[in-house]
Amino acid sequence: MQIPQSAQTPPADPSAKRTDVSRYRASEIDLEGLVAGQAPRNPDQSGPDPNLRQIAVGGLAPWQMRNVQAYVDLYLRSTIRVEALAGLCNLSSGHFQRAFKASLGETPHKYVTRRRMEMACRMMAGTDEPLCQIALECGMTDQAHLTNSFRRLYGIAPNAWRKRMLLEGSGYGVQETTVAPLN
Repeated sequence: MQIPQSAQTPPADPSAKRTDVSRYRASEIDLEGLVAGQAPRNPDQSGPDPNLRQIAVGGLAPWQMRNVQAYVDLYLRSTIRVEALAGLCNLSSGHFQRAFKASLGETPHKYVTRRRMEMACRMMAGTDEPLCQIALECGMTDQAHLTNSFRRLYGIAPNAWRKRMLLEGSGYGVQETTVAPLN
């Protein structure tokens, strides 16, 4: 009995193997596109597909961002080290800092400082505590640290900001006047 030609082993021609593999890879790519629900694209078409969602390259995964944000919110009043944040994400501190900046557009230190200033704003607007106490509650070393960081971020001293908020809240705020441009 003779084995039919199609059931015999393929010829040992190396070029035949390459075409089979390239056909397999091409079909695998097409299948990935179909599974993702994308319409097949013309390979001659240049540029990215406008239907695809832009993904930040090199950023943190959503679960990593949630872990970092929860940790920062929980330990905002104490010292927060980059190594601790990187450990939450199972990354080295250098890689974590690059990924964090790619995700949020700011360094971890600036993020923590901004969160502390937001907390200071809430405390200044809602309590009558002195600024030195607010500074300590927000994780700053002293009132000068709070003042410098606040002024750098918002362009105004915290005490002046607090007075402005109190005046605006009481109705005795600075009345708006129109200023003619100097040109």
